Amino acid sequence: MPETKLTRSEADRMIAGVCGGLAAYLNIDPVLVRLAFVILLFASGIGFPIYLILWVIMPSEVGADKLGADVIHDNIEEMSKTVSDGMSRIGRPNTVGIVLVLLGIYFLFGQFGWGGWLSAIFWPLLIIGAGVYMLFRRG
Repeated sequence: MPETKLTRSEADRMIAGVCGGLAAYLNIDPVLVRLAFVILLFASGIGFPIYLILWVIMPSEVGADKLGADVIHDNIEEMSKTVSDGMSRIGRPNTVGIVLVLLGIYFLFGQFGWGGWLSAIFWPLLIIGAGVYMLFRRG
């Protein structure tokens, strides 16, 4: 039986290739993996942090032979480039619109009591995210 490595997919990727790589490793449909992340995101909020952690620690198919520290360094650089490219494509009016939509969803969830642990960390994460955005804009 050939040994398969857990790597991020270069061919089947929507954001970073994490779901495509997991699907290839588990030999299942990538749509099911993406659906699992979305369900985890809305059910407990843990889907997004798990995706980010996997993005940082999973090597890409191209860099599968690199050492762990090099993989993490390259992945963080790729993550920052992806975020800054996405932010530059969105533009200022769209960014404000997205923030307003996310705030509306947050307050709507709060009205239904679906906030859970999200209500305790929402504002700190929003402030941190705004600070990171400002730092990336400067560079």
